[in-house]
Amino acid sequence: MAIVPARSGSKGLPNKNVLYCAGKPLIAWTIDAASKSKYVDCVLVSTDSESIANIARRYGAWVPSLRDAHLAKDDSSVIDVVKNAISEAESHGKSFEYIALLQPTSPLRNTEHIDRAFEKLVRSSTADDTLVSVKRMDDKLNWVMGRDKESGYLYSLNGLDMTNPRRQELPTCYLPNGAIYMARSESFSGFYNTHTLPFIMDGESSIDIDYLEDFERATDILSKK
Repeated sequence: MAIVPARSGSKGLPNKNVLYCAGKPLIAWTIDAASKSKYVDCVLVSTDSESIANIARRYGAWVPSLRDAHLAKDDSSVIDVVKNAISEAESHGKSFEYIALLQPTSPLRNTEHIDRAFEKLVRSSTADDTLVSVKRMDDKLNWVMGRDKESGYLYSLNGLDMTNPRRQELPTCYLPNGAIYMARSESFSGFYNTHTLPFIMDGESSIDIDYLEDFERATDILSKK
């Protein structure tokens, strides 16, 4: 089952989930990508908005009910949203071995990405493996510094020896891009643990829409494609 979380509140770019992006509502790109996956049996949209729900249904998603208000706040936990979606599906007699959380703010994540990510998770050897999509970052980010509030002095946030920082010895650096999260649905407790697999995506496909400039860039790329 693919779960698409789409609450109505958005401060960086108001109503971004339903803004028209390259010819259709932003959320529709994710619904279409998930619906075309050979491994996704159901696309459930979790939303507190009737207008988002209507758009989601128009593009073929299942919206069994509107999300409760306590799960649609700025500080609401996405893990609680996923657990609620799993519980709601089960209350309708639907059960799934795997779940995928696909945020609508990643319109350049496509069906091929979803399928390849799922195949990687299925090939994993342990029952508690999860998967998170990431993009490669500049390894120099390992040199990131913090500033002590009391002394005002700098210190290494990663605990590196900054007296002799050699770039070639830095570990490879990845950043979660928000496009794909996968786990087994049984006893689901989150997507990050000591057995979290990376699904590496390129920078363009990793665009995550928070602000207007992100939206404009994604629209431009999708329009050209």
